[in-house]
Amino acid sequence: MSIVLLLLRLIHIVAGAFWVGAGVAYFLYFEPAAKGLGPARSKFMQELIGKYRYPIFMNVSSLLTILAGLALYWFSSGGLSMAWVTSGPGLGFTLGALAGLIAFGIGFFGIRPRAQRMGALGAAIAAAGAPPTAEQGAELGRLDAEIHAFERWDVILLVISLALMAVSRYLTF
Repeated sequence: MSIVLLLLRLIHIVAGAFWVGAGVAYFLYFEPAAKGLGPARSKFMQELIGKYRYPIFMNVSSLLTILAGLALYWFSSGGLSMAWVTSGPGLGFTLGALAGLIAFGIGFFGIRPRAQRMGALGAAIAAAGAPPTAEQGAELGRLDAEIHAFERWDVILLVISLALMAVSRYLTF
C-alpha cells in the first residue's frame, strides 16, 4: 500500500472517529445535560460553540472524512469500476458513503442554519435584557424541536456509516 493510501486511510478513520464520536456524544450527553441546566443552558451552549468551537470541529472533521473517503473510494474502486461497486465490499462502502454524505447534508443544511438562527435569537433576547416574548419563546421551541429531530437522523446515519465502513471489506455475496 502506498504512503498516499496509508495517509488517506489514517485521515479518513481518525477524522471519522472524531465526527461520529462528537455527534453521538453531543446527542446522548451534551444536549440532554444542557437541557437539564435550565436558564444556564444558554451559557453552556455559548461556551461549547464559542470557546470550544464545536461547529468548526464538526465541519473540519466531517470534511476531512469525506474528502479522504472520496479519494479512497476512487482508488479502491479502480476509478469507479462497476464490477467493484457492485461487489460486497463495493456495496458496503457505497452505502456507508451515502449514509455519511446524507448525515453531512443534514448537519450542514438542516442543523447548522437552525442553530445559527437559535443563537441569533438568543443573543437578541439577551441584548433586550428581558425574558423572551411569546413569539420568541415559540420560535426557540420550534427550532429546538427541529434541531433535535435532525440530530436524531444525523446520529443514526453516522452510526450506520461507521458500521458499514468497519465491515464492508469483509462482505461477500
